[in-house]
Amino acid sequence: MLKGSILYQLREQLGADPPSFGVYYKNTLVALCHALEDHILSCGSPPLVLTAFQRGKWYAQEAKRYRQIAQHSREILIMAVPDAGFLQPDNPANLLQLSLDEADPVAAEWHLLILAPNYAAMVMCQELSDRDYGEGNLPQQDLERKFYGFWTFEEPLVLQAVRIVLEHVRSYDPDLSERLKAQAEAIVREPAATRTDLSGVVARVVTYLQTSQQQLINLSKPAAPVWEAGSDRLGGNLTANRLQAFLRMAQRIDAGDPSNPDASLQVSNLVETLGQLMHLPFGRLRRLRLAALLHRIGLSEIPATLIDPDSPATYQAFAQAAQFGCELLRSMNELRTVARIVEHQCEWWDGSGAPEHLAGEEIPLESRILGLVSYFQEWLVPRGERPACTPAEALALCEAGAGSRWDPQLLEHLANLVRLMQAGILIEPGRPQVSTSQWLLLATDAPSTSAS
Repeated sequence: MLKGSILYQLREQLGADPPSFGVYYKNTLVALCHALEDHILSCGSPPLVLTAFQRGKWYAQEAKRYRQIAQHSREILIMAVPDAGFLQPDNPANLLQLSLDEADPVAAEWHLLILAPNYAAMVMCQELSDRDYGEGNLPQQDLERKFYGFWTFEEPLVLQAVRIVLEHVRSYDPDLSERLKAQAEAIVREPAATRTDLSGVVARVVTYLQTSQQQLINLSKPAAPVWEAGSDRLGGNLTANRLQAFLRMAQRIDAGDPSNPDASLQVSNLVETLGQLMHLPFGRLRRLRLAALLHRIGLSEIPATLIDPDSPATYQAFAQAAQFGCELLRSMNELRTVARIVEHQCEWWDGSGAPEHLAGEEIPLESRILGLVSYFQEWLVPRGERPACTPAEALALCEAGAGSRWDPQLLEHLANLVRLMQAGILIEPGRPQVSTSQWLLLATDAPSTSAS
């Protein structure tokens, strides 16, 4: 990592790697940036945009696109080493360019920082050095170039990076730095009527990533298929990035629920514990836990009727969300089993549920567990005038649906879990770590694996 670079300074300030930090192929970064740029064109909330393209020739390929983006932005700053095609004579007044010195560490970086009143997003990466690649491993194709870095929708992290970038700009042009700083401060002060629903941009990210994966596979032919041994470096990297897109979407949905902001995390802990008590195989536990983290991904908003988890309106809202979430997750072949778990979480034991009116053992076991545990967990938190239930009280509410909504045998396992909690033998699990990609890859299915 180059000392003095924006990424280096941000990591130093954080004291740790940011969430989703890893190694990305260039085609992955192109996909991420195009998805975020498309959102600028469609969201109706003009942002401040700060970018670094390494060299002017890379920006020249995107110059026309950025003139269009400028029409939907407050200010755009483009940074690059000024080789052929960088300085454009017909730029609009709000599209600004800064020529970087060849020796500037930022010249090795690729950034896209977007700050708007109602959302923030960032891609921040730095290309691997020849030493990082290792002897004989230098990329043979442009799209195979690799970068350290991360991407995020977390506004505090984006603001921190914006401040570092503007301080770097000050060393070149103090007046420009002040101009952009004023824009950033005005955006922070401006009240946002509503936070932007980023489900659309996440869906774009997934679509672009799927396309970019195929481009990279095509470039590397006649190599082995992505999921065969020895070529997992391509599929694994891109699969992890797409999973991060879904997880960030799920995290934003939970963040919009102040009464239950850790819903998915708590449900994932509880389903894993219950699954362990039931002696589920390790692979099924991994998929169940991932399904729990993503089980609310289809919600566009938290239904106001959730104050009563038993109301028909609440059930209808979650049943519809389960179907939308399932369709979204099915866009990834690797998540088809997880999608099936999410799809059937609202089935009822007596066959009166949705979407397929499955009954009894026809309902996938993982879906039965997820539906029961998410219902149980909701009763554990206060919402509006409804107080939080104790685990025993929440269990009693679940048992009222035995044989109709819930699998009676599952309720026995849940009762065992509650008894262990009451005895102090089992402590409620803490928040799981979802920022790393390693365990997420283990939770997915390779395309050759049949859904179970």
